[in-house]
Amino acid sequence: MPERSGTSAASGPGGSPPPVPALRHAQFEVIPLPGVAERVLGHLPAGTRVTVTASPAQGIEATIEAALVLAGAGMVAVPHLAARMVEGPRALEQLLERLGGAGIDELFVIAGDASPPAGPYEGALELLEALDPARRGLAVGVGAHPEGHPHVSPAAALELLRRKAEHAEHLATQMLFAPEPLLDWVGQLRSAGIELPVRPGVAAPASRTRLLRIGTRIGVGRSLRMLTAESSGVRRLLGPGHWDPDPLLDALAAAEAPGIVAPHVFTFNALEETAAWWGRRTG
Repeated sequence: MPERSGTSAASGPGGSPPPVPALRHAQFEVIPLPGVAERVLGHLPAGTRVTVTASPAQGIEATIEAALVLAGAGMVAVPHLAARMVEGPRALEQLLERLGGAGIDELFVIAGDASPPAGPYEGALELLEALDPARRGLAVGVGAHPEGHPHVSPAAALELLRRKAEHAEHLATQMLFAPEPLLDWVGQLRSAGIELPVRPGVAAPASRTRLLRIGTRIGVGRSLRMLTAESSGVRRLLGPGHWDPDPLLDALAAAEAPGIVAPHVFTFNALEETAAWWGRRTG
């Protein structure tokens, strides 16, 4: 499915902004806390790709409602659908009807952390099989863990990803802070016959304290622990007390690895700061 075009804040014919390639490609993740849709609309131009996480604390309804508001305002809204939060086939169909009615035909499918599961879907693969995205005309992304899956062995994780990739159009990774793990892992994917495009997960600029506090709360532990390791090579990418993603993105661009595409940006809902950084980066 072709990716929709993004826009800048300048007006084009009929008052709609003209496309800006940089915004057409990156996607920005937000947490469905109260008021987040309004903040997105206040700082990111119409047509921007925005993914809305599945928050166990807020519930699946918060994700759907935020996605509907964003789609209605001209964003490319991509709700995260957490398998373990879906109550069953009927609930799944109702969710898809609501999303389809708003023109949302892209999803990001994850397992989620609900324990016990709300329904029959133990993980992302089970939900993907129930969705059958190709039959429904859905574009689906799935998560990936270049630094290792938290619950399964490397061989099992690769096999699970291969099966999920049969139902997906792209992979978006956990948060990364150095290029080498991603580049090595992408080589392993290609050797295993997994050819999907990979969106590297990149945290927007933030103080290290904020990054650790908020990131730990939403569950990106292993990558975040890298920031506190005295011997970690990632410290060369950190200014005093501050995370700067530009060296990481520059290194990935210089590597010219086939299939690594524009990033999945973790905003932590700091939309003003994220938009200012991305604007500076993309000119």
